[in-house]
Amino acid sequence: MKKLNTNAVIEQLIAAMPGENVSAREQHIYRENLRNLVRLAKAEQVMDIKANVKRLASAAEAQNARRYAKAVLLAQRMPNLFDPQFESKHR
Repeated sequence: MKKLNTNAVIEQLIAAMPGENVSAREQHIYRENLRNLVRLAKAEQVMDIKANVKRLASAAEAQNARRYAKAVLLAQRMPNLFDPQFESKHR
């Protein structure tokens, strides 16, 4: 898959600007605005990725907490389940 070059795309957009008498200053401002837009999009993407990772991590922690709670409840119902002396007495 070919990687897109952001600077090349920005230059193509500037070349496609409407109007015949576009000054160098206007092109520069347009170019910098496009670069800032790309930076903003990248920052938003990173923030979304971090939020998704955090949500997935907290879901995994909640699932582990539920499993642990079930194990504790089971152990409370069967107090001799994890007692090594219980097995030696009942063999």
